[in-house]
Amino acid sequence: MRKLLLLLAVTMFLPVGACRKETPQATTATTPAEPAASLAPEPQMPQYGVMIIHKVKDYAAWKIAFDGHLQARKDAGLTGHALMRGAADPSLVAIWARASDIEKAKAFFGNKDLKDKMKQAGVQGKPEVMYASMAAAQMDPKKQGLSGALLYAKVKDFAAFKTAFDAHAQARNDAGVVGYGLSQDVTDKTVTYVYLQSEDPAKLKTYVDAKETKQAWKEAGVVGQPKVTLVQEGEILTYP
Repeated sequence: MRKLLLLLAVTMFLPVGACRKETPQATTATTPAEPAASLAPEPQMPQYGVMIIHKVKDYAAWKIAFDGHLQARKDAGLTGHALMRGAADPSLVAIWARASDIEKAKAFFGNKDLKDKMKQAGVQGKPEVMYASMAAAQMDPKKQGLSGALLYAKVKDFAAFKTAFDAHAQARNDAGVVGYGLSQDVTDKTVTYVYLQSEDPAKLKTYVDAKETKQAWKEAGVVGQPKVTLVQEGEILTYP
């Protein structure tokens, strides 16, 4: 059963939407404006993200194996990851990876050798793997260790859904949502992934379970109800 999003998102955990430093205007003819070259670079949202969800027998043992596979992920064109664990079930692990080349990422995660290593590391059952193209994100990188809701939904029209999602910003703010990521499946364009962040796990659960929220999803063109996985954020790492 497929669950959630990405990213995820999100450009998940990237400072998308961060303020650009403004160039001060000259106050006299002898005070030149700050040169454009000195402006802080605009944070860039990755083009692709991959979400992997599975359960593990022992998280500590799995994490050792995961850390030992860092170079292989870098060789596959992945540029960073974020780890999350199930809010209700800590044996559930969600990994969001930034991908520079989606085809290389598909080849990497579809490789039998990787599947064997995951099994040896204690992964139980068949992992869910979702490949997404990033559409939008707004997150504060200084806020970490947040609660998250991963949502997977089928939509009638992604562009129309995004318009409705953007229009629902105030309702999310009122519910304590402090960040989000929005993406679209690279193969099935009717599938959208949404990631929501909150500092209050109870408020986040109340929001995604609310009748008003479910009605808003329906009006936005969601077919059925989104599948939701509640998680707790953990390690965030950008690969050098």
